Amino acid sequence: MPDVQSAAKPGTAKEPRAAPENPKPTRYVLVLYQGLDSSTRDDQLDMELVMRLRRLCDSVIKDPPEQAEMDVWLESPGGDAHAAYKLVVLLRAVSSRIRVIVPDYAKSAATLLTLGADEIYMAPAAELGPLDYQIPREGGVTSRISALDIARSVEDLASLAVDIAVAGGANVLRQTRLTRSESLGHMLTFSAAFFEPIVRQLDPALIHWSSTLLEVTVAYADRLLGMRAPDTPPALPRLARTLVEEYPTHGFVISRSEARDRLKLPVYDLAAYPFMVQACGRHREFEESGRNDIALIRADSLVRE
Repeated sequence: MPDVQSAAKPGTAKEPRAAPENPKPTRYVLVLYQGLDSSTRDDQLDMELVMRLRRLCDSVIKDPPEQAEMDVWLESPGGDAHAAYKLVVLLRAVSSRIRVIVPDYAKSAATLLTLGADEIYMAPAAELGPLDYQIPREGGVTSRISALDIARSVEDLASLAVDIAVAGGANVLRQTRLTRSESLGHMLTFSAAFFEPIVRQLDPALIHWSSTLLEVTVAYADRLLGMRAPDTPPALPRLARTLVEEYPTHGFVISRSEARDRLKLPVYDLAAYPFMVQACGRHREFEESGRNDIALIRADSLVRE
């Protein structure tokens, strides 16, 4: 009996199937436009919001993390640095790539959130801000106070006291026969007495807490920068420390060009974002309505709109 294999005609054997290509990742959009409606609990980043977003992710995202990408449409005054960090950890757990889109502003803890993104798209006049921590305040005009402003106020008072002592000592030296050390000693005594009523009103515990919270924010920023995708360009050395120490106030505007050119963040023009029209249109509705907009949707639904 002839061998069946040898009798088979050439070319009749089935070709091996080509390995299937990796399917295109599913793109999701997290809308996080907040800060306009303080009557709700959605006006800032906090742990309650993160819990809500976790439930949204569980119900909406059906793809494995390696087959999902997340675009975050972000406007926020900030809030809790712990919550911002945890939110990025959550998004990293459910997606392989994070993009942040900033039509107008993302300040404080919202800036911290952007540090964990692989791509950041900013409008021409959009802004980030210094890293800061918002401390709850009871009985004040505003509900929160900036840890950066508290820590900076102590530094400013100390610097001003020294300036008064040195400048005043020079004037005393010119107008009297006192020695240099005597002139400076008298002015230091005067400066201490002058600032004593102001310093007495400062809360040492609050000052220490503010400094500690700023260090926590720096530590979170360093960790978020380390979570970015391998193809993300390296950030400015000591970026986290720069965002805390080298800007004078909580409200300082960090423009698109500064974020990209000075801080070396992966910032791109908003015009290059494929869903720019949808992101800006929804942002306009958010501003006109005065209501916060929190949602998680599939990006392919934007194409059908």
